[in-house]
Amino acid sequence: MLKRIIIGVCLFAALILVAWLDIFWLNFAIFAAIVALAVHESLKLWGADFEPLVLIAVAFFTLTPFGEGINDVFKVILLNLATVAAALAYTKSENLNYLLPFIYPAAPIFMMFALYQEFGMSCLVWLIFTVVACDSGAYFVGKMIGKHPFSASSPNKTFEGVVGGLVLGAVLGTCFGWIFVDMSSGMVALTAILVAIFGVFGDLFESYLKRRAGVKDTSHLLGEHGGVLDRIDGYLFGVIAMFLALA
Repeated sequence: MLKRIIIGVCLFAALILVAWLDIFWLNFAIFAAIVALAVHESLKLWGADFEPLVLIAVAFFTLTPFGEGINDVFKVILLNLATVAAALAYTKSENLNYLLPFIYPAAPIFMMFALYQEFGMSCLVWLIFTVVACDSGAYFVGKMIGKHPFSASSPNKTFEGVVGGLVLGAVLGTCFGWIFVDMSSGMVALTAILVAIFGVFGDLFESYLKRRAGVKDTSHLLGEHGGVLDRIDGYLFGVIAMFLALA
């Protein structure tokens, strides 16, 4: 537990430092590393054990800084998917799963970077803060009063914990948005609620994939915190809600 707390504090400190510095190309490099690690970890979840897929994902990610944020990111995502699909057809591949890592987790990470490009660091921190608040609320409420299982895909999640997490994520996310984001109060509240809801199911989807693959964590890179995908799963669905609200 102590090691888990230390790693968590270090991750939080790193986030604060990166947000404070807010250097575009540094953030791009960090996102590129996250793309590489997340896609690498996803290969065993999808049954697509082919490491060059990691390089392909990073190569297409390098196109994102040259677009106009949310206006162009889907062009990059679609070009990526079309190129890989064409390669699979050309080689007559028997494994269509090679296409899946570019849908999840690559595409949502591309979208996160596009939101940062378009709306700045405050928007990205808002996403992270809301999902973390929701996760924390779900954990502590579930520990205190959780009795009813929420889903077979994640036996440790309880209905009471999920409700508690949604309430905390929506409330704190809304407060953060009112203070730091230039948007109408109603849209801030709606976005925070949607991000919290989507974040819960992002975590659930990751649990579902791990259960199908028969693994506890996507990797041991972060010790007891698991892998990169284990840390960003809620953001990968939460960003979809935020993207739809702000686009």
